Amino acid sequence: MSTVTLIGLILMVLAGLLFGFQVMGGFLGMGTSDDYVYENIRLEEILGESPLNRIDGISSPAIRGLGETVVSTSLVVILLGGAILFFLIHLFRGHK
Repeated sequence: MSTVTLIGLILMVLAGLLFGFQVMGGFLGMGTSDDYVYENIRLEEILGESPLNRIDGISSPAIRGLGETVVSTSLVVILLGGAILFFLIHLFRGHK
């Protein structure tokens, strides 16, 4: 197993664990009511204000938009995207 495949597998397992944690948190947050509230964990919640201010200071509108999109995307989606990226790298690189 190559290093690229191992990184992809680790990212996929982390995404699965995080998704399970979010689902379990939604069920535990229900209490005695029937209202299920699922909350995504995003990078902007984890990083805080400093990186967001740095993204706002980028002069190129395309790069600023990309940065804001990445920061506001769910962490599970980012981890799965990273896993797919590493699996594709492994697919095209092949075995040596």
